[in-house]
Amino acid sequence: MRTYTEPIEPLLFSVSHVAKLIGFSRTATYELVKAGKIPSILVEGKLRVTRQDLDAWIAQASRSTSGASALYS
Repeated sequence: MRTYTEPIEPLLFSVSHVAKLIGFSRTATYELVKAGKIPSILVEGKLRVTRQDLDAWIAQASRSTSGASALYS
């Protein structure tokens, strides 16, 4: 008998994966991370973005009255 298990969602995303999730280029996403616009952590020398920080960044941008420009501010 097969049992259904829900997929495990990652807690940390690579910057490349974040770029795919938000529909930005990898370069633009790295620029946002390096500028501190999207919070990140360093794990074994690699930048990672937590799910919580990404969700918070998206929520903040969606609440902004300046639209897409809020993503870069």
